[in-house]
Amino acid sequence: MKARIEKKLSRRLVEIAPSIFVGVWIDKDEPSELAYKQRTRVSHVWSVGGGTDYWGEGQDAYTVWAEWKSNWPWHGPFDSFPEGHEFECYPDTGSFRPTTRNLLKLAADCDLASKATA
Repeated sequence: MKARIEKKLSRRLVEIAPSIFVGVWIDKDEPSELAYKQRTRVSHVWSVGGGTDYWGEGQDAYTVWAEWKSNWPWHGPFDSFPEGHEFECYPDTGSFRPTTRNLLKLAADCDLASKATA
C-alpha cells in the first residue's frame, strides 16, 4: 500500500467512525512509518498515540489506519473462542475477511452500534 492511500484511509476512518478514534491529531512534522519505508514525504496524516506517559517517556504514534488494522478484531461483533480453546477469550474472526472495504464497513458499523448504546 502506498503512503498516500494510507493517509486517505486514515482520514476516511475518522470521518465514518469518530467515536472509535478519540484523541486523533494531524501529524504535520513526521512522515508515517510506511512513508519512511517508501522514502516518500507524506505529511498531515491523521494519527493516534504519541505524547508522553506518566514517567515522561515518549509513546509511539501510529496512523489511524495502522491502528485500526492492528485492533479491529476487538471492536467487531465477534464471538469469543470457547473455554478450553487455545485462544480462549480472544475474538473468533475466522469467517471475516479483513479487506479494505470490509474493514471500513466494520468501522462504520461499530460506530453506529456505539452511538445506539449511548
